[in-house]
Amino acid sequence: MNNEFSSLQQQWKNNQQHIAFSASSLNDLHKKIQQKERENYFFYYGTISTLSITLIVISLFFYYVAPVQESLSRIGAGLMITGLIFRIIIEIFSIYKAKRVNKSDSTLTATENLLIFHKFRKTIHQIVAPIVVILYTIGFYLITPEFSKHMPFWRIVLIDVSYVVIGIILFIVIRKGIKKEMVKLQEIIDLKDQITTSA
Repeated sequence: MNNEFSSLQQQWKNNQQHIAFSASSLNDLHKKIQQKERENYFFYYGTISTLSITLIVISLFFYYVAPVQESLSRIGAGLMITGLIFRIIIEIFSIYKAKRVNKSDSTLTATENLLIFHKFRKTIHQIVAPIVVILYTIGFYLITPEFSKHMPFWRIVLIDVSYVVIGIILFIVIRKGIKKEMVKLQEIIDLKDQITTSA
Protein backbone atom coordinates (compact mmCIF):
# COMPACT_ATOMS: atom_id res chain seq x y z
CA MET A 1 0.00 0.00 0.00
CA ASN A 2 2.83 2.34 0.97
CA ASN A 3 4.62 1.44 -2.27
CA GLU A 4 1.53 2.26 -4.32
CA PHE A 5 1.13 5.57 -2.47
CA SER A 6 4.82 6.43 -3.04
CA SER A 7 4.48 5.50 -6.70
CA LEU A 8 1.41 7.70 -7.10
CA GLN A 9 3.16 10.54 -5.28
CA GLN A 10 6.20 10.23 -7.54
CA GLN A 11 4.00 10.13 -10.65
CA TRP A 12 2.18 13.25 -9.44
CA LYS A 13 5.52 15.08 -8.99
CA ASN A 14 6.70 13.97 -12.44
CA ASN A 15 3.44 15.16 -14.01
CA GLN A 16 3.77 18.52 -12.26
CA GLN A 17 7.35 18.89 -13.56
CA HIS A 18 6.22 17.90 -17.05
CA ILE A 19 3.38 20.45 -16.97
CA ALA A 20 5.75 23.16 -15.70
CA PHE A 21 8.28 22.25 -18.42
CA SER A 22 5.57 22.24 -21.12
CA ALA A 23 4.25 25.64 -20.02
CA SER A 24 7.80 27.03 -19.99
CA SER A 25 8.53 25.56 -23.43
CA LEU A 26 5.29 26.95 -24.89
CA ASN A 27 6.07 30.33 -23.39
CA ASP A 28 9.52 30.27 -25.03
CA LEU A 29 7.96 29.30 -28.39
CA HIS A 30 5.45 32.16 -28.15
CA LYS A 31 8.27 34.62 -27.36
CA LYS A 32 10.28 33.41 -30.38
CA ILE A 33 7.22 33.77 -32.64
CA GLN A 34 6.53 37.31 -31.36
CA GLN A 35 10.17 38.29 -31.90
CA LYS A 36 10.15 37.05 -35.51
CA GLU A 37 6.80 38.72 -36.17
CA ARG A 38 8.21 42.03 -34.85
CA GLU A 39 11.24 41.67 -37.15
CA ASN A 40 8.95 41.12 -40.15
CA TYR A 41 6.81 44.14 -39.21
CA PHE A 42 10.03 46.19 -39.03
CA PHE A 43 10.83 45.00 -42.59
CA TYR A 44 7.33 45.94 -43.85
CA TYR A 45 7.41 49.39 -42.23
CA GLY A 46 10.96 49.91 -43.48
CA THR A 47 9.88 49.08 -47.04
CA ILE A 48 6.90 51.47 -46.78
CA SER A 49 9.15 54.26 -45.44
CA THR A 50 11.74 53.78 -48.21
CA LEU A 51 9.08 53.68 -50.95
CA SER A 52 7.26 56.70 -49.48
CA ILE A 53 10.45 58.80 -49.33
CA THR A 54 11.24 57.80 -52.95
CA LEU A 55 7.69 58.73 -53.99
CA ILE A 56 7.87 62.15 -52.29
CA VAL A 57 11.31 62.94 -53.76
CA ILE A 58 10.28 61.92 -57.30
CA SER A 59 6.96 63.79 -57.10
CA LEU A 60 8.71 66.96 -55.89
CA PHE A 61 11.37 66.55 -58.58
CA PHE A 62 8.79 66.32 -61.38
CA TYR A 63 6.71 69.16 -59.93
CA TYR A 64 9.41 71.71 -59.01
CA VAL A 65 12.76 70.78 -60.59
CA ALA A 66 11.91 69.19 -63.94
CA PRO A 67 8.23 69.39 -64.84
CA VAL A 68 8.02 67.21 -67.94
CA GLN A 69 6.06 68.57 -70.91
CA GLU A 70 6.01 65.86 -73.57
CA SER A 71 3.33 63.15 -73.55
CA LEU A 72 5.91 60.32 -73.56
CA SER A 73 7.68 61.82 -70.55
CA ARG A 74 4.41 62.29 -68.68
CA ILE A 75 3.55 58.63 -69.28
CA GLY A 76 7.01 57.75 -67.94
CA ALA A 77 6.57 59.90 -64.83
CA GLY A 78 3.09 58.41 -64.36
CA LEU A 79 4.46 54.86 -64.54
CA MET A 80 7.14 55.64 -61.95
CA ILE A 81 4.76 57.31 -59.49
CA THR A 82 1.91 54.81 -59.99
CA GLY A 83 4.28 51.86 -59.53
CA LEU A 84 5.52 53.26 -56.21
CA ILE A 85 1.98 54.01 -54.95
CA PHE A 86 0.83 50.50 -55.90
CA ARG A 87 3.80 48.92 -54.10
CA ILE A 88 3.13 51.00 -50.95
CA ILE A 89 -0.53 49.89 -50.96
CA ILE A 90 0.58 46.24 -51.24
CA GLU A 91 2.90 46.62 -48.22
CA ILE A 92 0.14 48.27 -46.15
CA PHE A 93 -2.21 45.43 -47.14
CA SER A 94 0.50 42.92 -46.14
CA ILE A 95 0.69 44.44 -42.64
CA TYR A 96 -3.11 44.23 -42.37
CA LYS A 97 -3.05 40.57 -43.46
CA ALA A 98 -0.16 39.72 -41.11
CA LYS A 99 -1.98 41.25 -38.13
CA ARG A 100 -5.11 39.25 -38.94
CA VAL A 101 -3.07 36.03 -39.12
CA ASN A 102 -1.42 36.74 -35.76
CA LYS A 103 -4.76 37.44 -34.05
CA SER A 104 -6.36 34.12 -35.02
CA ASP A 105 -8.04 32.34 -32.09
CA SER A 106 -6.82 28.86 -32.90
CA THR A 107 -3.12 28.02 -33.33
CA LEU A 108 -4.05 25.57 -36.10
CA THR A 109 -6.08 28.25 -37.92
CA ALA A 110 -3.21 30.74 -37.45
CA THR A 111 -0.77 28.23 -38.96
CA GLU A 112 -3.05 27.61 -41.97
CA ASN A 113 -3.53 31.36 -42.46
CA LEU A 114 0.22 31.88 -42.12
CA LEU A 115 0.84 29.36 -44.93
CA ILE A 116 -1.59 31.34 -47.13
CA PHE A 117 0.17 34.59 -46.13
CA HIS A 118 3.55 32.98 -46.94
CA LYS A 119 2.29 32.18 -50.49
CA PHE A 120 0.87 35.73 -50.77
CA ARG A 121 4.27 37.27 -49.92
CA LYS A 122 6.02 34.89 -52.34
CA THR A 123 3.68 36.05 -55.12
CA ILE A 124 4.45 39.69 -54.29
CA HIS A 125 8.22 39.14 -54.35
CA GLN A 126 8.30 36.84 -57.40
CA ILE A 127 5.62 38.41 -59.63
CA VAL A 128 4.26 41.79 -58.45
CA ALA A 129 7.55 43.43 -57.36
CA PRO A 130 9.41 42.59 -60.63
CA ILE A 131 6.48 43.97 -62.68
CA VAL A 132 6.55 47.21 -60.65
CA VAL A 133 10.34 47.49 -61.13
CA ILE A 134 10.00 46.87 -64.90
CA LEU A 135 7.26 49.53 -65.21
CA TYR A 136 9.33 51.96 -63.10
CA THR A 137 12.38 51.35 -65.32
CA ILE A 138 10.35 51.81 -68.52
CA GLY A 139 8.98 55.04 -67.04
CA PHE A 140 12.49 56.24 -66.20
CA TYR A 141 13.79 55.64 -69.72
CA LEU A 142 10.68 57.22 -71.32
CA ILE A 143 11.70 60.51 -69.67
CA THR A 144 15.27 60.33 -71.00
CA PRO A 145 14.50 61.70 -74.54
CA GLU A 146 13.02 64.91 -73.11
CA PHE A 147 15.89 65.32 -70.64
CA SER A 148 18.39 64.87 -73.49
CA LYS A 149 17.08 68.13 -75.03
CA HIS A 150 18.12 70.11 -71.94
CA MET A 151 21.28 68.26 -70.86
CA PRO A 152 24.58 67.35 -72.52
CA PHE A 153 24.81 63.78 -73.84
CA TRP A 154 27.49 62.73 -71.34
CA ARG A 155 25.22 63.66 -68.43
CA ILE A 156 22.33 61.62 -69.83
CA VAL A 157 24.66 58.62 -70.22
CA LEU A 158 25.89 59.15 -66.65
CA ILE A 159 22.30 59.26 -65.31
CA ASP A 160 21.33 56.12 -67.25
CA VAL A 161 24.40 54.19 -66.10
CA SER A 162 23.94 55.41 -62.51
CA TYR A 163 20.35 54.16 -62.57
CA VAL A 164 21.55 50.66 -63.56
CA VAL A 165 24.32 50.62 -60.91
CA ILE A 166 22.02 51.89 -58.13
CA GLY A 167 19.34 49.44 -59.32
CA ILE A 168 21.75 46.49 -58.99
CA ILE A 169 22.86 47.57 -55.50
CA LEU A 170 19.26 48.06 -54.36
CA PHE A 171 18.30 44.68 -55.87
CA ILE A 172 21.00 42.92 -53.82
CA VAL A 173 20.03 44.72 -50.59
CA ILE A 174 16.28 44.17 -51.11
CA ARG A 175 16.85 40.53 -52.08
CA LYS A 176 18.65 39.89 -48.79
CA GLY A 177 15.76 41.49 -46.89
CA ILE A 178 13.22 39.37 -48.78
CA LYS A 179 15.14 36.16 -48.07
CA LYS A 180 15.27 37.03 -44.35
CA GLU A 181 11.52 37.72 -44.33
CA MET A 182 10.68 34.41 -46.04
CA VAL A 183 13.00 32.47 -43.68
CA LYS A 184 11.36 34.13 -40.66
CA LEU A 185 7.87 33.33 -41.97
CA GLN A 186 8.88 29.69 -42.43
CA GLU A 187 10.38 29.64 -38.93
CA ILE A 188 7.12 31.06 -37.48
CA ILE A 189 5.18 28.32 -39.31
CA ASP A 190 7.52 25.67 -37.85
CA LEU A 191 7.22 27.11 -34.32
CA LYS A 192 3.42 27.22 -34.56
CA ASP A 193 3.46 23.62 -35.78
CA GLN A 194 5.41 22.70 -32.64
CA ILE A 195 2.76 24.40 -30.47
CA THR A 196 -0.04 22.60 -32.35
CA THR A 197 1.58 19.18 -31.97
CA SER A 198 2.35 19.72 -28.28
CA ALA A 199 -1.18 20.95 -27.51
